[in-house]
Amino acid sequence: MITTSSTPTHTTGTAQKGDRTAQRNLAERTSKFAYNVRTFVRRTPKTLASMGDCRRLARSSGEIGSSYLQADIAPSREAFLFHITDCCREARQTGHWLHLLSGDLDEKGEQMHAKLVQEASELEKIFGAILYKVRSKKSEQ
Repeated sequence: MITTSSTPTHTTGTAQKGDRTAQRNLAERTSKFAYNVRTFVRRTPKTLASMGDCRRLARSSGEIGSSYLQADIAPSREAFLFHITDCCREARQTGHWLHLLSGDLDEKGEQMHAKLVQEASELEKIFGAILYKVRSKKSEQ
């Protein structure tokens, strides 16, 4: 699991070199996840139900990274929390759409599916931990 700074570096004033690297790694991780989801979608059997679910899956997986990029440049702690909350919500929704697409997959599709479900769960936990940390810092002040 990758750890990252819980607040944007420009709001804390004490940016560490490692914080920026972790933020960049998480941005790359969310981007790679969205790319892998799109690869999985291309392998998914095309049925009436799966086509709609695949559209929603592709959207929600891309929104995780998009919201994280917005959080990284957020002008305030409240804006940061808003965007990180979106990341957490989109990761949860991505997991939901993945679970709906678990049937009728070939062996390679099943392997991809299992990895994507695991990654969606990990991303949800990461963003949840960031939320918890920032909110607990806020309550300490």
